[in-house]
Amino acid sequence: MSVFTFIRRPIFVALLVMGAALVVAAACNGDDDGGGETPVGGDTPAAGETPAAGGATAEIKMLPLNTFDRSELTIAADTDVTITADNTDGTHNFAVYTSDPAGGGELIDQTEIHVAPFVDTVTVSLAAGEYFYRCEVHPTIMTGTLIAQ
Repeated sequence: MSVFTFIRRPIFVALLVMGAALVVAAACNGDDDGGGETPVGGDTPAAGETPAAGGATAEIKMLPLNTFDRSELTIAADTDVTITADNTDGTHNFAVYTSDPAGGGELIDQTEIHVAPFVDTVTVSLAAGEYFYRCEVHPTIMTGTLIAQ
């Protein structure tokens, strides 16, 4: 049997495909995402943990199709709360307002606009009540209610 006959056999094609799949899987399995570490504005504790400087935390994610992972975010009132904004897709930021800016709400704090992947934080201390958040890049479709209680 010649080498060319073997190469044309289905078993050779199957082995070739499996080998290529293993190479791709091995390349994707490393800790490095190809772009180095995800930039972070300091050590970010997990949601619900207390940051080193004191206070509480919350987290929100920006997802594909220009959406947040939730339309309502609840935090502790009258406490320094560090909100971690995890941009997993696209170009976004996270901005907190007293109310919807379309109705005259004023900006309280915001992250910088970043291209994913990127993690940034804002720290707020809000009186009990309802507030408004949005992405400044997509201000009419990426919005939500921030509740301090």
